[in-house]
Amino acid sequence: MDSEELLNAIATALTSITDPHYYEDERGFQGEFYAQLRLRLQDLVLPEDALLREEYQKRMGQHYLRIRPDIILHEPFDPGRHRGPDQGNHAVMELKRRATPRTTSDALSNLIAMIETLNYPLGVFINIGSSKTWVELVPDSHRARIACLAVYLAENGEPQVVRG
Repeated sequence: MDSEELLNAIATALTSITDPHYYEDERGFQGEFYAQLRLRLQDLVLPEDALLREEYQKRMGQHYLRIRPDIILHEPFDPGRHRGPDQGNHAVMELKRRATPRTTSDALSNLIAMIETLNYPLGVFINIGSSKTWVELVPDSHRARIACLAVYLAENGEPQVVRG
């Protein structure tokens, strides 16, 4: 899967969230984003069994970490096709509403753990209700695999996406 193509689908999904009520809380925004992204993924070439999942619990015994990422795009583990739980993973996403340096650092730590432990080629941090991407907080060693986006409603009510 092409990361740039996926990032474009993510940006398009974000720009389709126009109702100001979704920008009031992270959980509501996440649900609408999930729905919009799922629609856009239909236009991409994905493995047949790839799934978009919300709040998928990673378990120590299976995944070697305990993190509940906001959204993942992956192929469920199949021992007939995958050598381990680090195969078939495509993207992991963390969303925060009006993120601060601290909440961003926490989200980035989760993304880095998922990238390193489960071999996700792409981690995406999305800051909701702000124009600040916080890309400067991404360690240099992970800048090639972590994208930072911010989404907010402009004064005219149009969603704006900033890519860091």
